Amino acid sequence: MAPLPSAPHREDMQRSLTLSRRLFASPASLPIAFALDGRPLTGIPADWNPSARRRRLDASLVETVFEGTDPATGLDVRAECIEYSDYPIVEWTAWFTNTGSRPTPILRDILALDGVFEGASPILWHCNGDFYSQDGYTASETPLEMGHPLAFAPHGGRPCDRAFPYFRLRFGDGGLSIAVGWPAQWSASFARVAGGVRVRAGQEQTHLRLAPGETVRTPRMAVMSWTGDTRRAVNLWRRWHRDHLLPRTDGRPLGPRLCAHGTGDGEEFTAATEENQLRYIEKWAAEGIPPDVWWIDAGWYPCYDRERKRRWWETGTWQPDPERFPRGLGPVAQGAARHGADLLVWFEPERVRPGSELDREHPEWLLTAKGADNRLLNLGNPTCRQWLTDHVCRLIRDNGIRIYRQDFNFEPLAHWRENDAADRQGMNENLHVQGYLQYWDDLLARNPGLWIDSCASGGRRNDLETMRRSVPLHYTDFGYGNHPVKLAFHHILFEWLPYFKESTLAWDVHGAARYDHEIDRFAWHAGLGPAIMPCISIARDDYDYALMRELVALWRRAAGPMLTGDYYPLTPIRRTPEQWVARQFDCPEEGHGFIQGLRLPACPVDTLTVYPAGLVPDAMYRFENSETGQTKDVSGDVLARDGLLLEAPRRRGVIWFYRRMDG
Repeated sequence: MAPLPSAPHREDMQRSLTLSRRLFASPASLPIAFALDGRPLTGIPADWNPSARRRRLDASLVETVFEGTDPATGLDVRAECIEYSDYPIVEWTAWFTNTGSRPTPILRDILALDGVFEGASPILWHCNGDFYSQDGYTASETPLEMGHPLAFAPHGGRPCDRAFPYFRLRFGDGGLSIAVGWPAQWSASFARVAGGVRVRAGQEQTHLRLAPGETVRTPRMAVMSWTGDTRRAVNLWRRWHRDHLLPRTDGRPLGPRLCAHGTGDGEEFTAATEENQLRYIEKWAAEGIPPDVWWIDAGWYPCYDRERKRRWWETGTWQPDPERFPRGLGPVAQGAARHGADLLVWFEPERVRPGSELDREHPEWLLTAKGADNRLLNLGNPTCRQWLTDHVCRLIRDNGIRIYRQDFNFEPLAHWRENDAADRQGMNENLHVQGYLQYWDDLLARNPGLWIDSCASGGRRNDLETMRRSVPLHYTDFGYGNHPVKLAFHHILFEWLPYFKESTLAWDVHGAARYDHEIDRFAWHAGLGPAIMPCISIARDDYDYALMRELVALWRRAAGPMLTGDYYPLTPIRRTPEQWVARQFDCPEEGHGFIQGLRLPACPVDTLTVYPAGLVPDAMYRFENSETGQTKDVSGDVLARDGLLLEAPRRRGVIWFYRRMDG
């Protein structure tokens, strides 16, 4: 049987093997760079007595650890390099440790990647990340020209804020997908050189001395080799993400989740109580729509301002508010579990507000910045991190929390840099990153079955290291009910971060101020994703709950292929209401998938012909529109020649599920 178009091919694997043999041929060839005491260095120098140790981690992963120590200063460099046998991926991280008895000379300009990738006519795919704007998640493709390098860095210390740490470097017959795993202030540059492109990436600022026993690390770099077009690149990445990054529950990759909540009358969850949470859970179940996740967001803790008003952003006292949850959140978790739902709870531990418990009791753990009200909890302080780990683990255990949701609603960069000494620039940031990742690793290790939702004012901290431990359910704070913009955002998510949550708001009809509007079929079509949050006020009785049950069933049928299938956009990516948006999710191993078309509100055209991808030419496919009951049988070669006709009135969606009839 011919290999699947979107699965790894022998040519992909050979390119990756050739790349890894060049990058990791010896300690001296490693693509890391730094300067020590003014001396620029690449790899691990030969006079540092370097060594290499190779071991198999599992059936798919082989690790090679390169290590060497400078005899003059005691600076030890260790590079951990991972090669995959099932995907054309290589990853690496480097660690710098002072093994001597005195501070090191200045260690500066540490780069996780400084190397040349060969190829002709390079074109760079890049994206501007998330920043509360309709222009967020905008991708560009830029041909690289001699003498005109492109440089990227996020804004304010969160890695996806106005930049995106994921790139595709396309040459004539294939290319590379490159990710920078650094949940803070990274930088990357791409410069065309003779025969290829020089890529440099690392923490943006490092100019520091290491005290005896101290360690800093580089970002985690990942490079995927691929042949063919960018559609293959996209789906190779999606498959790798699903097989190796997506969190697992009960030994299986995380599956689709229906999320639900009931907020009460306050802002966010400041009016949530044990009584109303239990009542809302029972109401969802009574309507025949039991959720998979019961969602409690910001405001469940004591969050009182100076006037004793509850303000969700008054963070730093992490315990259930005894006035509203006298028995903690445990009864809510038990009520949710009775109907098969896991309890999700929001935290924002890194932001500490004046007057909160952490501010009063542990000011020594806080970093401040000029003009900033928010204090930063210093996760680079081991005592602080251990306290936070123990405290949150108790909250998770005592309150039945199954999903830990962490937010980060301010820019930390000034808090790090203003507290760095002149010979320690970048140190606070580096130690904080190490502490943050260790904190999450410890939460996961000490709470079997727990999974993590990453949030940072929307999607501003979704780098590779964070995504190895979490999923980005809430990928933006912008445009929840703005369908043209939201569907354009989806395109980037489906390409790089394929597990996310969507909502069913419809601002074009009901306005941006409404979060409890009528159940809207079109909003459900536009809100399909691997996880979904129906936006209703469960306290109301006047909804068409029968329609909602129908739409939940539609979502459940589509959610699986959206997560596990190959993704093909079938229309250009635009952000205006005068268009059709069409996309396909195909599961070639099982021979099924679906094609969805959405005719946006101002689109003047009744029909759209799309040309499906990935189908077998000589196979027959049965198509079904479950909303109308229509079916039709079409062969793969006819679809390739004539396409599939989509028809819909304005502001409607249509989904054709299909299955290969011999599958």
